[in-house]
Amino acid sequence: MPLDFERPIAPAVAKFLGFLDGTHTVSEVRTVATASGRDLERHLGRLMDLLTKHDCLAVSARASVRSRWLEATSDRDIVHLGHAALLYRQRDSFFLFDPWLMPWFAESAVPSLWGSLLPRPAAIFLTHDHDDHVDPRTLLHLPKDVPVVVPSRKNRRALYFDYLALLRELGFTQVIELAHGDSWKFDGGEVVSVPFFGEDPCDIEMPRNCYLIVDRGRNTLVHVDSGPTNSGKSAVKEGVIDELVRRHGPIATLFASQQQLLEVRTYAAHACLSHPGRWLESGENGHLTNSYLTQLAASAKARLFVSYATGGADWYPDHLSFMFSQRNPARTALLTANWEPPEQLKEKLAPSGCRYHYSHALDTFRPTPDGGTKVVPATDSLDPLQLYRLDHGDPPFMRQATPPGRT
Repeated sequence: MPLDFERPIAPAVAKFLGFLDGTHTVSEVRTVATASGRDLERHLGRLMDLLTKHDCLAVSARASVRSRWLEATSDRDIVHLGHAALLYRQRDSFFLFDPWLMPWFAESAVPSLWGSLLPRPAAIFLTHDHDDHVDPRTLLHLPKDVPVVVPSRKNRRALYFDYLALLRELGFTQVIELAHGDSWKFDGGEVVSVPFFGEDPCDIEMPRNCYLIVDRGRNTLVHVDSGPTNSGKSAVKEGVIDELVRRHGPIATLFASQQQLLEVRTYAAHACLSHPGRWLESGENGHLTNSYLTQLAASAKARLFVSYATGGADWYPDHLSFMFSQRNPARTALLTANWEPPEQLKEKLAPSGCRYHYSHALDTFRPTPDGGTKVVPATDSLDPLQLYRLDHGDPPFMRQATPPGRT
C-alpha cells in the first residue's frame, strides 16, 4: 500500500500504527489523529482510508484477544510464537521476546500471528541485531509506549547496532539498554542480560544479549542463536552459565537454536567490516553442535531443552538458510546434509536428566510442581484464525459473495 510522507513525521505515523492494536475505541483513534495537528491528521486520514480499502482494518464491538490468552495460559507459561519469538506470562502481564510476526499471507497461504492477535506486552526484549530478531515491520505495528529492552553500547568492542535510532524512528519512547549482568526488574523477579557469543562469521563482536528470566524461584534462559565463536569462546567455556546457576539456581527450561552454519565470510552481511585478507575464509554463523548444546544444558542443569529459532511455523519464508518448513523437505535435507542430526541431541541430553523438545509455533511450556516443565502442544484456542474470529467472525477472504438478487 503506497503512502508517501516526509521522514520527520515517521515516528508519529509509527505511533499511530501502534495505537491500532485492537484495544482502543474508534473515538480514541480519532482523538489521536485530531490531536496530531492539521498536516499530520491529513496523512493519518489517508492511512486509515488505505487500511480500510484493503481490508486491513476492522471494527468490533468488543476486544477479546487478551482474555483468550489469559484463559489459554497460566502464570509463568512461555508460548513459542514461531521462529525465535516467545511470549512469557508473568502473573497477568506478558513479556515479548524477539517478535518476528507475519502479516497474513505475506509469505504463505496460512493465516499467521500478528500484533493485534497478541495481548499487549508489558515489555519487549530484543536479543541481537539480525533482522529475524529485530524486525522493523513487526515493531512498527506494536504499541509505542511499551518499554523495549536492547543490548547496551557499554558492551561494545568497536562497533554497535544503533537500536536507539531505529526504535525512535519507529516511534518507541522507552528504550532501555541493558548491559551484561544488569537486570530489568518486575514484581517477583527480573530479566537478566546474559552475554551472547558467536553467530558472527566476521568477528565483528557487536554487543548482543541472551536473557535469563528469574521469576519466583524459576529460571528460563532465552539463549537464542548464541554459540561458540570462531576462536572458541562461548557462554559455557567462559563460565557464564556456571555463574548464572551459582547466583540464581538451576535453569528449568533452555531455549536454544540447533543451527549449524559455517559460511564463507563474503556471504555475511558484515563482510565489508572485516579484514579483506580473510574474506574467503569460512566462519561460524551460529554453529551449535550437539556436543556444545549438551555441555550447555549440563552446565545450566536444565530439565528441558527446547529447540527453536529455525522456523517452527508454515507462515514463515522458507528461502532463508536458517529457516525450515514442512512445505519444502527436500530443501531442508539439502541444507542440513552435513549437519549432525539434530534429533540425536535427545540421546546426548538424557544422561544429565534433560529432556528434548523440537518446538512448533504455539507450543506452550508450563511449570510443574516438581520444578520441571510440561509441554502443552498447540491447540486451536490460540490459532490465528480462531483469535481473529473472536471479535470479527470470518475474515473477508472467507466470506461468500452475496448471491445475485440479494442484498
